[in-house]
Amino acid sequence: MILIGADKPHHAHRFSAVTTTYREHFHIIDGFTREVNGNSFDRHRHLYRGITSFKNKHYHRFYGETGPAIPLPGGGHYHLFEDRTYYNYDEPIDIEYGGVLYGDGERPKHDHRFKGRTYGIVGEDPLARISCTGIATNLINHKGS
Repeated sequence: MILIGADKPHHAHRFSAVTTTYREHFHIIDGFTREVNGNSFDRHRHLYRGITSFKNKHYHRFYGETGPAIPLPGGGHYHLFEDRTYYNYDEPIDIEYGGVLYGDGERPKHDHRFKGRTYGIVGEDPLARISCTGIATNLINHKGS
């Protein structure tokens, strides 16, 4: 006997979204969530972070946490996410080596909002799933004897 929801494999998800538009530019975010142990029914969440695509001579950092796991009818699950990028200047500062340079005085800056959903599970260890299921099955069968 296997308990539904007892198996919590280590996994991550791919994500991608387009940000809101500001002054005729937008950015693309994409990457992979941090790995966690979880299944479709335990409401687990993932952390994510990254740097947007480079548009209009700048990029933005972003960090966040997905919503809880949402089961799919055919198996598996996905997560919703929604947040905003960190601020960057409207007019980039010319610097030789890139990066963010904050100076004295106020300069106009902006951020972008984004939302989306994760794609299918990636990075799941198939041996961990077999091992966990086998251990749970053996423990249940042993207890019953």
